[in-house]
Amino acid sequence: MKKTLINIICIIFLTGFYLGSQGCALNFDTGGSASGIIEKSGELTQNEVWDGRIYVTGTVIVPEGVTLTIRAGTIVGFEPADDPIELVVQGELYAEGAPDRMIVFGSLGKQSAAKTETDPKSTMSQTLTRDTIKQQITMPTESSTQAMTAEPPKAGDWLGITIEAQSPNSRLTYCRIQHATTAIFCGTDSVQIERCLFSENKIGVLCDNTNPTISANEFNRNGSGAQFRGTAAPEVEYNEFNANRYGLVCEDDSRPRIQHNNIRSNYEYAIICYSTASPEIISNNITLNSGWAVYDGGRLRDNYISGNKQVGLNITEMSISTQSDQFYGVDEVFDPRNTPVLEAGVPNDKF
Repeated sequence: MKKTLINIICIIFLTGFYLGSQGCALNFDTGGSASGIIEKSGELTQNEVWDGRIYVTGTVIVPEGVTLTIRAGTIVGFEPADDPIELVVQGELYAEGAPDRMIVFGSLGKQSAAKTETDPKSTMSQTLTRDTIKQQITMPTESSTQAMTAEPPKAGDWLGITIEAQSPNSRLTYCRIQHATTAIFCGTDSVQIERCLFSENKIGVLCDNTNPTISANEFNRNGSGAQFRGTAAPEVEYNEFNANRYGLVCEDDSRPRIQHNNIRSNYEYAIICYSTASPEIISNNITLNSGWAVYDGGRLRDNYISGNKQVGLNITEMSISTQSDQFYGVDEVFDPRNTPVLEAGVPNDKF
């Protein structure tokens, strides 16, 4: 009985999670059954296809030689825990959604039930039918009050999707990934990340000495949209980096090629470089960021840089010096623009 009640509560939270993340109506009739929820934990032993509502209660490992396919419209909800859980890919992962049926990965938030009985005798004799379960979850009764308390999902509730070096190929398209420590960790070049939405993560995408394809995604309200370590040199193109703390963070000796992106309205720097990192920054619109447009590294060519560091909404940076009012300590500057790059950002047929 307790297990059934927990599963039905999970269904309710998964439904609310989906509605909140997709912003559209969902016909989700559970019929009082928990059969719509599939629980997952541990190492997969064979190829699997996930479809519908997946409730991840412990770290899932896709070992070498095994393929996990996730169908469009699937919701993958991770249970927050003191020791956060993750999806580890050593084999292959294909999570390919559709513009109107995105795959959603995220936290369910922490839920707990506090039960106060005003009439123990009546409560013990009550039959736990479909209607009474719904009643206990949604409203108090004279005999029993079932109060649900919930902490809203937040960044770091789960670790994220880790694609390890031995993975021969993985692809994520039309996915929404949120509430993770690192939404996607790329430990191999053989990853394609396209037309995904990253929101409310500590880090959206992290590349460690790897060069995956990161194209036509939206990074919104993360600690940092994308982060590059070691000698990482991925192609980062046609993305939107908006309202993050930092747009892109380049560390160590990373050399990403950052081109045709819109990087705007981030709370601190649009692009920040550490150590000897020197990204190629080409044909981007870098606008209205509260901090520097580019800080302490990078080669700039054909960028539209305007309104950063609170210099003024209509102030366009035309300097070719390595230091200006809107960028600081860059390596080189060529051909600054006085008009926006029209083809930058996610293409119009986005999700």
